[in-house]
This record gives sequence, structure tokens and C-alpha cells, in this order.
Amino acid sequence: MAGIWWAVAVLAAGAGWAAWRALRYPGAPAYAFHRKYRSERGNLAGARGHVRGLRRAALRERGRAWLTAERAERSYRRRIARVEAELRQLRTPKRGRRVERLGRIVLHEHAVLVGPVELPLAGLKVRLEPARSGKTWYVYLAEPDGHELMERFSAKEHPEDTVRGFGSRLQNASVKAGRRLDRRGGAIRRLEAELLRARNATGPVEAARAAREETRLRHENRPELPKARAALEDAKDTWQGLTGRRPR
Repeated sequence: MAGIWWAVAVLAAGAGWAAWRALRYPGAPAYAFHRKYRSERGNLAGARGHVRGLRRAALRERGRAWLTAERAERSYRRRIARVEAELRQLRTPKRGRRVERLGRIVLHEHAVLVGPVELPLAGLKVRLEPARSGKTWYVYLAEPDGHELMERFSAKEHPEDTVRGFGSRLQNASVKAGRRLDRRGGAIRRLEAELLRARNATGPVEAARAAREETRLRHENRPELPKARAALEDAKDTWQGLTGRRPR
């Protein structure tokens, strides 16, 4: 059974090849298969191959020029996008991980939450005052612009040492955050300068685009392909004069 299928496959392949050859070399079967017309078939095949080879060479070269320009543009855009992302992260830092909490005051790495209100940690001033009765502690949190929030703590629930210790740690965290902010400012300035350099670094992109355009124009204006096409038309004319049928 396998032998039959193999024989059928061989016959089908042979029939396909014969049909293809007849289309390539139209006319009577002798023109497509007989050795008498081998030279004429060779002339037609050579003219076709020359045109095909020139087209493929042009496509390869133009494809390489296009790919080089595309890679240069992607590299240019990636560099700018990377610096812009780093700048966004530095300019709008998240509050960071939670460090400590006292009542409604929650200390994070870069911010302080007082209930639903979020305050920047850098530059925050912390002031503690006991009530005259001694039963309440007041914690004042003042932003650099003078805006101030106040929280009350019952001395019964939050002893003096607890409140003072928290206030001290909160103030120290604010000082450290201010130092980080200063360093971040320097980093932002450096990244801004790098972003400007990245945006101005258009030389490789412009060179790749110019090379792509030069390649396109050179292949559009080069005489080899029109000459090869003309030679192919001549070969088709010759074949048509021989067989009465014009090849595709």
C-alpha cells in the first residue's frame, strides 16, 4: 500500500513539474521539453534569472538599509524613554513602605499620613505640646509652606515617652528625607541634562535615514534593472516569434 502511495506522489510531483514547465515555456510540448530548443529555453531562463537576481539584490540591500534605520530610531526612542521614566520616578516618588504608626499618624519612607491626608516627609516640622491638664498630648506637623495639622493623644493611652519618642523619630526621618530630596534634586538635574543630550543625539538616526534614502534612489535610478528587463522582453519576443506564444 505504501508503495502505491509513493508512486502516486511521484506521479503527482512529475505532473506538477510538467505543468509548471509548460507554463514557463508556452507553445507545443516540444518547445518546453525537447533538447532541440534547449538553447532558446536557456536564453529565456537566463534573462529571467538576471532580472530576478537584480530585484532580489535590490530588495536585500534596501531591506538592510531600512532595518538599520529602524534600529537607529528604536535605539534613539528607547534612550529617551528610559531617561524620561527615571525622571518621572524621581519627580513623583511614591510614599514608600510603612515604617511606624501612632494613632492616625502613619510614617512612611517618603511621606506621612494623617488619616486621609498625605504630607511630604521632607521639610516636615514636628512640635509636641502637653495640655495643661497633663492628660493630653498635642502633636503639630507643619509643612514647609506653614500649613499645619494637629493630632491629639490621650496620655492614658499614649504615655509621654511613647509620644516623645515617636515625635523624635518622625523629626529625624524628616531630616533624612530632606537630605534625600537634595540628592534627588541633583539626580534630577543630571537626568535632565542627559535627556537633553539624548534628544539632541540624532546623528545616527539622520545618517541611517540618509543611507536608506540614498539606497532607494540608487536602485530606482540604476540602469542595470531596466536593461535586464529590456533584455527579458527581447527574449520573450524571440520565444513568441518561435512558438507563437508569449511567455509571462
